[in-house]
Amino acid sequence: MANSVSSLIGVNLTANETTATFPPGTLANLSDGGQAMYVKSSTSALSTYAAVSIGQNGIATMITTNIAATNPRIGFAQTSIATSNYGWVVLGGQFQCNVAAQCSSSVPLFTTSTAGVLDDATVTAGYVMGLVSQQSISNATAVTCLGAAQVHVGRYGGGA
Repeated sequence: MANSVSSLIGVNLTANETTATFPPGTLANLSDGGQAMYVKSSTSALSTYAAVSIGQNGIATMITTNIAATNPRIGFAQTSIATSNYGWVVLGGQFQCNVAAQCSSSVPLFTTSTAGVLDDATVTAGYVMGLVSQQSISNATAVTCLGAAQVHVGRYGGGA
């Protein structure tokens, strides 16, 4: 996992804190060129390597296609964050992400109806722009993904 290279003091990318040490929405630059955002988990916990939707107020919830339709900003929890706790989620760079079984590498990824999990099965309104898996898998698990500086969800127009 990348390290913080921001001038912020006290950035702990594996934090699961009951009290905020930064305002939700705070950004930290990472050593791999990506960024991380300090968030508060919603009324449910964030699982390790889950894809999460981030609201304007820095509240994060595990993403599904329905959630992405109204809140397309996406991040990736690299550690579990308990309900209503605070921690960092990666917005881009190289990181681990939960994908569904039989997901191929180097193809577009999409949201699913399973909270926190992405897949290569096309969902027109759930295209995760700027993100690819770097390996194929046979079982549902976390894989290494490579994302643009800030990944987001939008409509898929086809093609590769």
